[in-house]
Amino acid sequence: MAYDPKLMELFFNPKSVAIIGVSRATGEGAFNILDNLVNMGYPGRLYPVNPKADQILGLKCYPSALDLPEVPDQAIITLPRELVPRAVRECGEKGIKAVVLVTQGFGEADEVGARLQEEFMAEARRAGIRLMGPNTLGTLNIFDRFSSSFMPIVRRQPLPASVICQTGFFIALDLGPTVGLGLGVDVANSADLGFYEALRYLGEDERTGLIAMHVEGIKDGRVVYDLARRITPKKPVLALKTGRSKIGAATAGSHSGSLAGEYQVYEAAFRGAGIIQLEDVDDLDDAVKAFIHLPPLRGPRVAIVTTTGGGGIMAVDACEKYGLQLAEFTGPTLAKLAEIYPTWMPPANPLDVWPAAIGKFYPQIFMDIFNAAVGDPNVDAVLAIGGSFPFPSLDVTPFLKASAESRRDKPIVWWLYGAGAEATARSAEESRRTAVYGSPERAVRALARLYQYYGKIQGRAPEGPATFADVDRAAVRRVITAAPRGAFLGAESFSVIEAYGLPAAPWRAVRTAEEAAAASAAIGYPVALKALARGLVHKSEAGVIRLDLTGEEAVTAAFAEVIRAVERVGASPEGVLVQSYLTGGQELILGAKRDAAFGPIVLFGLGGIFTEVLKDVAIGLAPLSRTEAERMVRSIRGYEVLRGVRGRPPVDLGAVVEALLRLSVLVAENEEISEIDVNPLLAFPEGQGCRAVDARIRIG
Repeated sequence: MAYDPKLMELFFNPKSVAIIGVSRATGEGAFNILDNLVNMGYPGRLYPVNPKADQILGLKCYPSALDLPEVPDQAIITLPRELVPRAVRECGEKGIKAVVLVTQGFGEADEVGARLQEEFMAEARRAGIRLMGPNTLGTLNIFDRFSSSFMPIVRRQPLPASVICQTGFFIALDLGPTVGLGLGVDVANSADLGFYEALRYLGEDERTGLIAMHVEGIKDGRVVYDLARRITPKKPVLALKTGRSKIGAATAGSHSGSLAGEYQVYEAAFRGAGIIQLEDVDDLDDAVKAFIHLPPLRGPRVAIVTTTGGGGIMAVDACEKYGLQLAEFTGPTLAKLAEIYPTWMPPANPLDVWPAAIGKFYPQIFMDIFNAAVGDPNVDAVLAIGGSFPFPSLDVTPFLKASAESRRDKPIVWWLYGAGAEATARSAEESRRTAVYGSPERAVRALARLYQYYGKIQGRAPEGPATFADVDRAAVRRVITAAPRGAFLGAESFSVIEAYGLPAAPWRAVRTAEEAAAASAAIGYPVALKALARGLVHKSEAGVIRLDLTGEEAVTAAFAEVIRAVERVGASPEGVLVQSYLTGGQELILGAKRDAAFGPIVLFGLGGIFTEVLKDVAIGLAPLSRTEAERMVRSIRGYEVLRGVRGRPPVDLGAVVEALLRLSVLVAENEEISEIDVNPLLAFPEGQGCRAVDARIRIG
C-alpha cells in the first residue's frame, strides 16, 4: 500500500486505542500496556478488550473489537498467535486501520507461524489495514504521552531525538542516561510497515531533529537508501548495524525475519545515503548526546586542554583515528599562552596545564588556558580534560557550567575523572550546553560524528549517477535474451562489457585451430588462448589457458592442448577465445552482483592473486556517481600502489574510474545480470587507459 502520512499519525498519536487481549494483571511486573498508558497520563480514550473481564483499572472491558462503542484510531493486539488472524479480521470489520501486533512466533519462528502470518496479512490487505509488527513494542511518543509498549516507560522530558529499531531494547532503555527520546518505533519483523515508513514519518516530523536507527536487516533496502539520501542533507541520521559476524547475521535473521546481508553492503549504503555509521551502543549514546547538546562542528580542528599529559596523548591518538586534526594556534594565542607557561615549555597543542599551574591557583590557570584555546579562530572545537575532586585546589569542575553557558559558538566536550565526575557530569549536562564523556576517545569520537554531519553531509545536494550516451543497449539485450538462465556467458561477456564502453584486450572467439591461427595473426602476437565451455568457470585451475604465444605453430599446438584439457575435466568444448596477451599493467578487479536488500552493487579492488589473499576491496551501490566511484578507488588499502611506488609509474586513475562507472551502469540497467567479474582489469600508466583481460557474466 502507498505511504499515507495521516494513517502513520494514528500509530504515533492516536486519540483512542483498543488493547485486544489485555491482561487482568496490573501493577509492577505485570507488563500491562493499559497500565503503562494510564501511568504515562495518556490523554486519549482507552478501550480494553478482554471477554473474561468486566473492567480493568476502572475501565469497561469489551468482548471483542466488534463490540467497541466507536472505531478507535489504533488497535494493539497481544493475543496468543493462533487467535491473531481472527482479531485482525474483526479489526477490519470494525473499520480500524492502524494495528500494532505485539505477539511473537510468526514468519521468523516456524511453518505454523509463517502460515498464520499469511492469514493475518491477507485479512489486513483485504481491509486496508496497515500493521506494525509482529514481535514489536510498537511506538513511543513522549511529546504526547503515548506508548504501545508493554515495557514500563519512565516519564521524561521530550527531546528532539527519535529512534527506529528492530528490538524494543532501544525504546525501553532510552538513548542513554543523559539524553532521552522524543519519538520511537520498533519496526520489528516488518510483515507490513518497516524502515521506509518509519524513516519517512520521522524525516517529515518537525519535532524530530535527529534520527537514530538500530538495524538488524532491511528488507526494502534500496527504497530506504533513496529516501535517506533526501533526508540526510536536512537532518542527521545515525545507524548502528548489528549482526555483523556470520553467526550474528544468522541470529539477526531469526530474530527479525529480515535478511541481515553482508555488512560491507550496509556500510556502502549508509555512506552513500549520508547516514553516519556507528560502532556500538556507547557510540550511539555519545553521538546523540553531542547532537542534542552541542552546536554544529563544521571544521576538523580540535584544541586539547588537559590536566594530565597521558590523557592528552590518548586524545591525540583518538583524533588521528577518527579523522580530526590538532588545531595550530595563531600568533596572538601563542603569545597569550606564553605569558602563562614557564619559559622552558613553549605552549603547544595539546595544552598540558600542570606545568603552567605549578605554584599558582590551579583551576584559574586551567580556565585561562581554556579561554585562550576557545577564543582562537583556528580552533573549531575544544576537548577539556580535568579532575573532579573534593579539593578546591585541584577541582576544575566549578568552571564547567560557566564555560558551557558562555560558549555556544563552538562545541566543547569534557572528560572528567575523579570521585565527583559522575555527579558533576549529570549536573552540567542539565543545561544541554555541554557534553561530558567517559574517556578522551569517546569525547573525540562524538566530535567526529558532529563533523561528519555538519562538515560533510548537511546541505549537500545528492549527486546523480553517471550517464553515458555511447552505450549499445540493444546489443546487450540481444545477448541476454538469447542466454540460458542461470548460466555464465562465454565470449559474449566481452561483447556485453564493450557495448557499455568498458575496454577489453582485443579478442576473437574461434572453433578451429585454423581460425585460431588467423585470429592471432589479425590481433597481433603475442596472444593468449582460453577455453570456451559452458559451466567451466575457474579456467586457471582446470588448466585450459595458454599464455604468451608467438607464431602460428605455437597457437595451433596450444589450441589442441586446450581442447584436450577441457575434455579431461568433463566439459564440452565450444571453442577457444584468442586474446591479445598484455603485460605491464596493474591487476585490478571490478565486480558486480545483486544484493537481496539493496539491489545492484559494485566492487573494486586489487586483482589477480591479491583478490582472495588481501580482500582489499571497496563496495558501492549501482549506479555510481562519479564522486562515489572516485572515493571507492581511493579507499582501498592498495591505493598507494595505484599512485606509484618504488619507481613504478601511477596508473591511469581516470580510466579506472570510468571503467567502474560504466560497469555500475551496466548492472543497474540490466536486472537479468546477477553477477559480473572482471578480473583482472589491467590498468596502465597515465594516459594509456585500462583493459579487461578476463570477464565473467552470469544471467540470473
